[in-house]
Amino acid sequence: MTMQNPSPVSLIGRYTQNIPVDVYSLLGEIGLGPDFIDMDDDVSGWIERRPDGSYRVAINSRHHRVRQRFTAAHELGHFIYHRDLLGNGVGDTRAYRAEGSGRPNPSILPTHERQANSFAANLLMPRDQIYRQMQLGLQSTEALANLFDVSQPAMRIRLGRAG
Repeated sequence: MTMQNPSPVSLIGRYTQNIPVDVYSLLGEIGLGPDFIDMDDDVSGWIERRPDGSYRVAINSRHHRVRQRFTAAHELGHFIYHRDLLGNGVGDTRAYRAEGSGRPNPSILPTHERQANSFAANLLMPRDQIYRQMQLGLQSTEALANLFDVSQPAMRIRLGRAG
């Protein structure tokens, strides 16, 4: 039996002390998996409620490692912020939209998807850790993305360098 304790929020501070953030161990400690499954390329992953009432995150095993990490963090965001709306779960496409994922959920709106994306960015790229690395001389988007094990576009957005 998988327990949904301790509180994910209470664990996040501990996990964001190490870079890159070990999002899979965080999910495991919460009891969310993850499972890596061969999915259509357009589907990034999902969170689903199991018959025993627990939740499980599934991630597309065919996607790039940094994409998988962001998907894991995104689905954790849904678990933390939108559990009361999840019902049996929600899927996410490559654009992090439920429509077209094969697991639509009319209760999860674009606002919820943006909130899950923001949560994922905050989890995988904690501002204090980014600033610490920049103070140590790491300035390039590429170097920071590599250190935090995220995509360069995600790091550019986080740094406000998108454009």
